[in-house]
Amino acid sequence: MRRSGLAVVVLAVVLASGGLATGSVPADVQDSQTAECSYPIEVTDATGETVTIEDRPERIVAVAPSAAQTAWAIGAQDRVVGMPTGYTTAYLNGTENKTNVLNSELRPDTEKVVGQEPDLVLAGNINTNQSVQNMRDADLTVVKFETASSMEDVLAKTRLTGRLLGNCDEATQVNTAMNETIEQVRAEARDGDEPTVYYAMGGGYTAGPNTFIGDVLSTAGGENIATEADIANYGQISQEVIVAENPDWIVTTNPQNIRWSEAINSTTAVKEDQIVTVNGNYMSQPGPRITQPLQKLSDAFNPDESNRTMTGTDTQETTDSENTGSGFGPGFGVAGALLALASAGLVSRRR
Repeated sequence: MRRSGLAVVVLAVVLASGGLATGSVPADVQDSQTAECSYPIEVTDATGETVTIEDRPERIVAVAPSAAQTAWAIGAQDRVVGMPTGYTTAYLNGTENKTNVLNSELRPDTEKVVGQEPDLVLAGNINTNQSVQNMRDADLTVVKFETASSMEDVLAKTRLTGRLLGNCDEATQVNTAMNETIEQVRAEARDGDEPTVYYAMGGGYTAGPNTFIGDVLSTAGGENIATEADIANYGQISQEVIVAENPDWIVTTNPQNIRWSEAINSTTAVKEDQIVTVNGNYMSQPGPRITQPLQKLSDAFNPDESNRTMTGTDTQETTDSENTGSGFGPGFGVAGALLALASAGLVSRRR
């Protein structure tokens, strides 16, 4: 097994397709100092717009799956009146009673959003700046979150969502549980074997170390072969590089995402049946449920260190058929994700 010696890079760069700036204070310190949920609140979002929220929002629209996941996690689901519905959020209880606010191209339908009379609209990295501006032009209050480049960013997004929605204590509780899982996994990985890992996204794409998916792989103890292909964010990786790196494990949200061939079949991962399928929505959406695939990967990569039961992982993850075979980037499938990632300059082609 090869050691690259490279640490996971946690981006502090504000990208055009992401969310709120997190600052330099560590997540555990910030969570120990729970902010009082008082209003008005003023934030500068990923578009550079300064947004003022005068009162606790009672009608919320989430136009990104990850924003909906976070709202559910912190107990604000009863106030969500509009959201993406379908496979990207079907795992959330009560979505059948929510209004779908996306059009056939999986972009916010401004008219539908306006019809929900929201006090606040939460946008994510899948949503373009133009979509956000269209909603603002309709006199809606919209906050867009920055792209999550690490699990620290997911923690920060959860904390800030709690502040925006008036659920600070609940967000702190969620982050405390997330931090406990992350630290437990890190402890297990310290004494692990650091296997090489290939993350198969579909269409020949993979996730590099400067993504929250890459951070999950690294935290679980794996060495991401995307680094050897000079892929920092999301990019295509050739079968030649995969074979040369000979990954010990292949991680995917659906085996159909793997470009099966004689070359791929020659890798250690395939020969030793070391292929892990994780929930596509949990792995691709920067929300609190990211700790479930993290825990599952830790158990696979560090079997000698994992002397515990995977709490809720198997029972809460959907079946492979429910994953829809995508699990790409922002969580809308390959086509939608490529559009979002290209607009952010995150897609690249590598050798």
